[in-house]
Amino acid sequence: MMNLKKILNKEATWYFLALAGLLILLYMGGNIIIDTYFYVISLNILIFLFSYIILKIKNKLHYYSYVVGCAFFAIWFIFYSICDLRSRNMKGYLTKQLPILFYIPTGTEGRWSSSGIEIECKGSKHKIPTTQESDNLYQIYGDSVINHIVVRFLLKEPFPSVYYVDSVRITYK
Repeated sequence: MMNLKKILNKEATWYFLALAGLLILLYMGGNIIIDTYFYVISLNILIFLFSYIILKIKNKLHYYSYVVGCAFFAIWFIFYSICDLRSRNMKGYLTKQLPILFYIPTGTEGRWSSSGIEIECKGSKHKIPTTQESDNLYQIYGDSVINHIVVRFLLKEPFPSVYYVDSVRITYK
């Protein structure tokens, strides 16, 4: 019990928790798309304001960065958990055909870029890796291959304006 108090008093622990909260945000950014920034702004404002108000009343503002780091970790982890639990219990819906912005065939862009099909869904751009079949179609149709590829997402929406891309459906005409 005494060691736990020593660990919690060290600054490195609080910075580690703040870093863990940031990593959760980065992980969520890969899997959760937010059309409006309502959730991000509202949750972050609550974190900053409530932490400031509580610490100002207690006259402990020198702990502000620690408390904000822990609050970020806790609130965003809870938000992510609720989204994940809700999305597991719901069936997704398949989108209509999504517009393809670019098709980059395998091996044409050089060493530092990868091949892929760049599409747009709900205002966000996504890149899907190409397949052998799509590359074969590119050999035949060239840049007009985008007219022969149908991309659809299976989406799950646990909250309004927040959705998960559960899977990708690619078919060829």
